[in-house]
Amino acid sequence: MFVLLLLLPALNKKYPFYILAFGVLFLFLALRYDFGNDYMSYLNIHQALNDGRYAWGVNDPLYRSLNLLIPNFYIFVAITSFFYLVCIFFLIKNNLTRNQYWFASLILLINPYLFLIHLSAFRQTLSICFVILAVYYGIKKRAIFYFFLVLIASGFHQSALIMLPIYFLLTNKKLNVVKITTIVFLVFILLSTPLLGTLINWTLDFFPSHYSSYYEEGLQNSLRSTLISSFFFFLILFNINKLEGQDLIYGKLSLIATIISLLAYKVSMISRIGMYFDVFLIVTIPVIFSKIKNVRLRTLLFVLMIFIYLLRYWSFFNNDIWIDSYGTYQTILGR
Repeated sequence: MFVLLLLLPALNKKYPFYILAFGVLFLFLALRYDFGNDYMSYLNIHQALNDGRYAWGVNDPLYRSLNLLIPNFYIFVAITSFFYLVCIFFLIKNNLTRNQYWFASLILLINPYLFLIHLSAFRQTLSICFVILAVYYGIKKRAIFYFFLVLIASGFHQSALIMLPIYFLLTNKKLNVVKITTIVFLVFILLSTPLLGTLINWTLDFFPSHYSSYYEEGLQNSLRSTLISSFFFFLILFNINKLEGQDLIYGKLSLIATIISLLAYKVSMISRIGMYFDVFLIVTIPVIFSKIKNVRLRTLLFVLMIFIYLLRYWSFFNNDIWIDSYGTYQTILGR
């Protein structure tokens, strides 16, 4: 809440209080201890790698190298947290006005499946950071930089390879009625037929075997979660052609994020792929709201969106999967 207050447009007209806001977030991330589902696992991985023992993630060469380069785990957490926030701020600053910083940060913080999951998923969060940079260059049609950065991202988490063909979708061509209808039809087909499973099985052939084991667990998102995701899908789909230039491109990436959220109703594991796209919602949603000229409609949609996010927040902290790991914040200073 304090961070969002520092980001209010009224406070940032003359002075850059947003820098202080991101400073507070940095301290929150850098000083955390055993906060998040995977914190202790990554602490053990770091120790194992530095002791020369086998550890999960050893096949991700850049993640392994970074652990060896920074032998102190707490410094490792601080440096990677700083890099994460720099990339998030880079994304926000290059796509929004200063008055919209608070809106983007609100979405980042109130959606537990963004910020809170990012601080737990060390490898994939680093990978997402390089994807953010890759998309920036992809929009500028600097293909070599895009593919190079995606390959770097895959060095931290191999799933980032899924972003390689996305370069060809980074165009500012609007979606006509035929394309929009096709998208809705394909989503319906994937949700109502075995086609999605067939496509996932084919894709998994290009990834390490442990991804197949995740798929074989057969976990699915709840119907409630899917209905909630449909709000964001239709919000973006019905407003995407109001966007121009790079806003439109980020809108397409955000649309992919919402489609993946819907498809997770059948296979929850694809939410991990969705993380590469979800992050772009923090810039797309504020721009879309700025394009909705009807004040009553904009207010109604905003209230509904906040209600949905609060529901997700409540659900997150009442879920046995998360409550033990996120229920209490601890710092390295209190150890």
